[in-house]
Amino acid sequence: MPLMVKALKKIIKYTVLLSILLLFLAWYFLVGLHGSSSGEEFNRGENGLWIKHAWVGNEQDTSVVEDLALKLAKYDIKYVYVHTGPIDSDGTIPEERYKFAEEFIDILTAKNPEVVPLAWLGQIRSDIDIDDPEIRSNIVETCAKLVSETGYAGIHYDIEPVPHDDQGFLDLLQETRDKLGDETFISIATDEWQPTLVSDVVGVILDQTIESYWETEYFQASAEIVDQIVVMTYDTSLGDSEHYEWLVEQQVIYLSQVLAPYGKELLIGIPTYEDDKESFDPEVENMETGLNGIIAGLNNKRTTRDAFTGVAIYANWETTESEWDIYEKLWQGL
Repeated sequence: MPLMVKALKKIIKYTVLLSILLLFLAWYFLVGLHGSSSGEEFNRGENGLWIKHAWVGNEQDTSVVEDLALKLAKYDIKYVYVHTGPIDSDGTIPEERYKFAEEFIDILTAKNPEVVPLAWLGQIRSDIDIDDPEIRSNIVETCAKLVSETGYAGIHYDIEPVPHDDQGFLDLLQETRDKLGDETFISIATDEWQPTLVSDVVGVILDQTIESYWETEYFQASAEIVDQIVVMTYDTSLGDSEHYEWLVEQQVIYLSQVLAPYGKELLIGIPTYEDDKESFDPEVENMETGLNGIIAGLNNKRTTRDAFTGVAIYANWETTESEWDIYEKLWQGL
């Protein structure tokens, strides 16, 4: 009997220790150790902003473009994603669609030499067959023309949605790199990071296939080719601000770890628009909650801070003065 009691006590002891260990691991990976640094300590002045097509589609007064250049400097915006598409179904973009691009870029960069203007080329994935080599070739030629003739520093692809196993998109990236060379900047807007297992479980619960996410391997494959990855952490269908902030925090933590070995830039995109749709609630997803999530992520001890570049705001034409005030307070410390 004493031996049995002794053995039982040992079992209880190790069960308790194992439970404590599991609880600690669960806490560490779901919450983690945090610092208390404020946003300005993480702001490297290398943030991004999407701007509308009219800047290159319509003629602009010099003073208006110069005001934009000063605004970008004021808010520490280095990368400006200038809507230059959309890409037509054959992979081309008529010159008429961006006929004032060269003039715009000349004025912008003369007033603010630090800004990096990128041609934002977008399209709905189902409307353009990038599995077709001829269409990809047309897109690549369009990119080469934009860079050589307008003064763009590079390309910002925003083709949505790109599922995590889309070989056509990877082929497009590689062919763009081969054509433009290493000296031309290539940026991509991406879906959020999510483990495949999580998507499978959610899919079973919702009785649908979840494709709007990228898994680790797909981010790594893209990072082998591009210079910058901008993660669109919005349209999440979340209904609670704390849940959204937690999601953004996790993107910062895990993607900084995933991308650190590649030495590429990582920006986290946050929304300022107020679309009325099922997948988006502006009371939940906005400038303040997005920045809170990013700052929490950068304070998390599991984050590889050196792999983080900045925030990207979608979009300039939707951002109010009060939202810029929040940005100044939380991210610039003003």
